[in-house]
Amino acid sequence: MFSTSIAQYGWISVICAMVVSACATTSSVDSLANTPWSLRREALQNLHDWRATGRIGVTNEQEGWHASLYWSQQGPAYAINLIGPLGQGRVRIWGDAHSVSVQTADGRVLSATDPEQLLAATMDMRIPVSGLIYWIRGLPDPNQQSELTGDNAGRLIRLEQNGWIIDYLRYEKVVDLELPTRIRARQNGLNVQLVINEWNLQPDTFSTSI
Repeated sequence: MFSTSIAQYGWISVICAMVVSACATTSSVDSLANTPWSLRREALQNLHDWRATGRIGVTNEQEGWHASLYWSQQGPAYAINLIGPLGQGRVRIWGDAHSVSVQTADGRVLSATDPEQLLAATMDMRIPVSGLIYWIRGLPDPNQQSELTGDNAGRLIRLEQNGWIIDYLRYEKVVDLELPTRIRARQNGLNVQLVINEWNLQPDTFSTSI
């Protein structure tokens, strides 16, 4: 792991000389400067405006649902369209760091400060929106403690944060960045699967209606 501790992959060889790649050690965050992860993290943090389209599936021990996903991000502002979840047609979610709104398929609009609580209360959906804003790019939420595992190229393989375990199963090169195209997040029997079919790093416009 890296952050407060560093896991078994390629960054360890940058930090200290090791014989066995599977062992682990500890180091301060500052010692990760100029490593593949540090350089990659900086590039991802500078990725402020983007769009992603794909699919999302959410399951627990009793039930599940899936939907087409259309996500548009501009700085802290985001707009997410879910088409087909729970038989509800289209659900729209939009917000920023301060508030979030949801429009249900029947046209109701509800607002709150916490996206997870709003979705759970109004539509019985559990989606970790606040974390996914970072996780979808292959970044930890900077506001939460994290344990990270990566590979020699500086890509996350696993992220543990806020009670969630996020596995990065596939990456594809988009312009000059490798971005996640298949992500699995798990917490207490809840599973969220994301498949990104297309990344657009130069969106022309931003609209809450997408």
